[in-house]
Amino acid sequence: MVYNCILVRYTGEFGVKSTQSQEYIEDFIHNNIKRALTASEGPDLLDRIRFFTRQGRLYIYFEKQQDTDVDSLVAVLGRTFGISSISPCFRTSVRDKTAVVSVAAKLMLAHGIGPGSFKITVRAIQNPKLDIPSLKRDITGLSNKIALNNGSQKEFSRSRFKKRPKWKMGPWGGEIESKPEIEVYKDHAFISAERIKSPGGFPLGLENQMVALVSGGLDSPAAAWLAMRRGAVPVFVVMDPDNGSIGDRANASAVREKALENIKVLVEYTKGALKAPIVYVASYQSALDAFIQYGSKKGITCLLCKRFMYRVAEQICFLHDCQGIVTGEILGEQASQTAKNLRVLDSAVMMPVHRPLFGFDKDEVVTLASRIGTMPIATIESVPCKGVPNRPTICGEVFEVEKVEEKIDIKKYLEQCLSGLEKVS
Repeated sequence: MVYNCILVRYTGEFGVKSTQSQEYIEDFIHNNIKRALTASEGPDLLDRIRFFTRQGRLYIYFEKQQDTDVDSLVAVLGRTFGISSISPCFRTSVRDKTAVVSVAAKLMLAHGIGPGSFKITVRAIQNPKLDIPSLKRDITGLSNKIALNNGSQKEFSRSRFKKRPKWKMGPWGGEIESKPEIEVYKDHAFISAERIKSPGGFPLGLENQMVALVSGGLDSPAAAWLAMRRGAVPVFVVMDPDNGSIGDRANASAVREKALENIKVLVEYTKGALKAPIVYVASYQSALDAFIQYGSKKGITCLLCKRFMYRVAEQICFLHDCQGIVTGEILGEQASQTAKNLRVLDSAVMMPVHRPLFGFDKDEVVTLASRIGTMPIATIESVPCKGVPNRPTICGEVFEVEKVEEKIDIKKYLEQCLSGLEKVS
């Protein structure tokens, strides 16, 4: 491959920050990238690459041409929070006009961007003397010549310039856009033919930790990922409706295992974070049985259950100095997620509850889950929760739910659940 460098574009949102804040955030990303590369490829890779930066950009290249391993860089950078997009590039001196023109023309044609259809973008930063119109004419002229000769081997060795079928970036399925570009910074020219969409957001660890309630379904892992995208390293909590009883072992195993598989995917995005994520499993079958006994006739079983989950999450917040609880609720999607019922849920705890998917519709969640890599897990069949009432209320009242909770003795079940908390490595 002709590529010997990666051009990294930061999230545009950084540009509205003060210069001091922007520099701090960019330094934060650099450190995350270095830790992620070390974790994924070992410290040897860092010894072979060099970094240089300007505002809004990071350029990473290999010191020696024979050491070039762009795939390893794309695999890590492509899924790193705080990065808007990346482009594998050919880096050369802008003074070597022959190389710039030749590589640009051949790279575009190899990516199926014909001379009659492409419009190459050239940007020059701190290089006012560069004659951009002349450079673009020369690239167009050479690409026309190669195309007329049908890209003969003498004119064009396609194997060096061929388009990759797919860049591997772990679970992340970022879109790849064919986009011919030359970015000139001082004396350096970076020639690329594609932009790989990265997650964007803020670097992981920039925000305080939060507790993320994660199930084996579609919504909660997507919500946790969105919180991570804004810089929060989560403490993951799985609520397992099994306390070791034999009767529901198969169902409980599916709940627990699907949730842990979702978390396994999410953890792939945390490589490079200063703090590794923590994972807890909380069994609560005894509490669930009580909620069914006292709440099913009133249609409030799900409200009792979710309020209990919030209480468990809040206690874990206190344990790890987390600043909020992240859940996958979507306004109106289920009976327990009407505006009135969400108020009932929130009243169970003092800690703020964050719902990143609040305004999403299901198609948008499916698209996001497919992009981040959790969709295949959500499609695995599992037995529905046994606690869902036949006629769940959509207009719960706080005082009615609290009256039922007094009969149940919530404190006893909460202490029981927390004493059996399992930390998963």
